[in-house]
Amino acid sequence: MSAVIATDTEAEQFLSLLAQICAQQKTISAQLDELILLMQLPSEDVLRVLRELLIPMDQTMNTLNLTLVTKFLHAAARS
Repeated sequence: MSAVIATDTEAEQFLSLLAQICAQQKTISAQLDELILLMQLPSEDVLRVLRELLIPMDQTMNTLNLTLVTKFLHAAARS
């Protein structure tokens, strides 16, 4: 069993990242709710909206995930 001990600054950065993730998840949930409503009336416009929602969400979440993993690895390497 291993543990990573973080400084106060690292803990604050981690909590800040978690807050960003929560905010993004709230936005994504709202967008998905809107999408579900739109999909009840499928049309070409709905497909365009779906594309515009999903592409940026994936990129944003990938960037956020990479940042989080990088910070964890950096913190682990210092301990």
